[in-house]
Amino acid sequence: MTARLRTALAIVISLAFVAAACGGEVTEPDAGGAAAPAAEAPDVSEPDAAEPDAGEPADTDEAPATTEPDAEPAAPAEETTTTEAAASDDEPAADEPDEGDEAPAEETTTTEPAEPEGPPPNIFDDPRGGLFNEYQAAMDRGDHPFMQIDAFCNAHPAAADRVDTDKGIGADTINITHIRSKLEDFAAIGFGTDVGDPAEMFETFVTYVNEQCGGIRGRMIDLHTIHVDVLGDQLDELRNAACIEAIEDNDAVIILNSSGFQGSATLCIVEEHETAFITVQPLPEEFMNRSGGRLIGTTPTAEEALSWLALDLIERGELDGKTIGIAAPDTPGQFEAVEAGLVNVLRDNGVSVAVFDKVGCGGTIACTEGAVDTVARFRSEGVDVVFNVFNVISAPLFLVEMLNQGFQPGDVQFYASDFNSQAAEIVASKILQFGGVEAAALYNGARIMDSRDVGAYRLEGYEPRAFNEMCNDLYGAHSPSGANHESEDRHDGNSRYGMVVSVCAVLRIALRALHDAGDNPTRADVYSTLANLGAVDTNEMLPGSIRPDKTRIPDAIHNLVWEFPCTKPYGLPVPGYEDAGGTCIYPINEFRPAPS
Repeated sequence: MTARLRTALAIVISLAFVAAACGGEVTEPDAGGAAAPAAEAPDVSEPDAAEPDAGEPADTDEAPATTEPDAEPAAPAEETTTTEAAASDDEPAADEPDEGDEAPAEETTTTEPAEPEGPPPNIFDDPRGGLFNEYQAAMDRGDHPFMQIDAFCNAHPAAADRVDTDKGIGADTINITHIRSKLEDFAAIGFGTDVGDPAEMFETFVTYVNEQCGGIRGRMIDLHTIHVDVLGDQLDELRNAACIEAIEDNDAVIILNSSGFQGSATLCIVEEHETAFITVQPLPEEFMNRSGGRLIGTTPTAEEALSWLALDLIERGELDGKTIGIAAPDTPGQFEAVEAGLVNVLRDNGVSVAVFDKVGCGGTIACTEGAVDTVARFRSEGVDVVFNVFNVISAPLFLVEMLNQGFQPGDVQFYASDFNSQAAEIVASKILQFGGVEAAALYNGARIMDSRDVGAYRLEGYEPRAFNEMCNDLYGAHSPSGANHESEDRHDGNSRYGMVVSVCAVLRIALRALHDAGDNPTRADVYSTLANLGAVDTNEMLPGSIRPDKTRIPDAIHNLVWEFPCTKPYGLPVPGYEDAGGTCIYPINEFRPAPS
């Protein structure tokens, strides 16, 4: 194996680092509750032209109109005389009052309108309507200091009776730790993407909370940052060391990550040390099940990404009459996930899978063992649908083998999810970089199902989302370095804007849980609250929630397309193929509820 492939192996072992960084950005690696909505959102390619200025919340606090009383007193009611016939000349009618007695006034009942019990709901009116408004309706933001759209946090009273309650929760401070994977190290080997400075982003938001908003009920946030290598040997040991440092040295109540963090260290945090971890890393369902509700993911699990893809295609009839081929790597855990989440789901729903083969990786990133025979079976069985579940290096190598055995553009429809990060543009672009123009042409038009809005800013009429703008405006106004990222910055292929939003969203989830746990919470109180937050703010303001037994956030999916050469604005330039037109991923239909 060449030195370049050995280095690439370390990358894919940490692949979701790059694939999870920025929640739908053009070079975004991977970022990342409403009640299940019934209405579908309009096509994302036709956003509402009346979208309010980004960062401005809908005006939901306007008082109802009132009618002022007339300054002049009301005139007395005009008297009405009624003459009734007497029973006799000598006696008045039975009900007639004696002469000189005034008839009693008729009683009237006036119903006063009930006084409202509180302020009107503070619900953001999403200009996209439909599913997005149903999601927002699940969040009455009220005057919650960590739920507003026009401010990251608001000043709020300090608890008067604060005391030390638990490890990391003092009377005046509460400890959190940011574990940062050093994504910048990938740049030297062609996998880099500019995500800005996540450490400064976390520090900027935390400083703002402490100085402008009074911390959390009077407790100042004590933030620690741990930097972890992404290249080299013994990466799992380094990550586990970061776990120990965060919990045993820093007494972290919650650990946060916006740059990817995987392997057994995740279980070190959530299972062995029973500490909450909020991460952008795609996670296996086993980890979620073993976390005791303390593991929060901003993306679907590996198995969900595959099963959602299968169920969505079945429901839409896109596999009817097709001959399906699937080749999966023998990387530990991946073949099993593909079998459980994709192959078995297809077969259980009556879809025939003509070929399902294991391709050996030999303990490396390059999975090629047996690929020649598998592609030959694809040819002999007449496969016309292929699911791409390979990693960043193996996918282009497999496509090259398909070309070698005579497959041409149009022979096969490819499908993918974010399994092995194939919904991330920087990963999918390697099909061109490592496979060449012919491989990219073969893969052109691949359909991808994902929960993020990758490439939506390429569509006509796109307006930056209010939450994204608020996060970036705050960072731009308060960053010590003077960094200021705008939505338009994405046009040149960087992910700084998206990383700010990922940091902002992950931190807000933690702050809501810490605030809502009460004046003097224990760690158990915080974790119980975290697992019951309901709808939460997300990158691009996409439907997402946290609830018991469902601590991965996304609640909606849609379809994307991978294109080469890119026909939309701002195609992603690929090293070595700058004149080829670039690649891109962008949405092709509306969001809809994720399969249950």
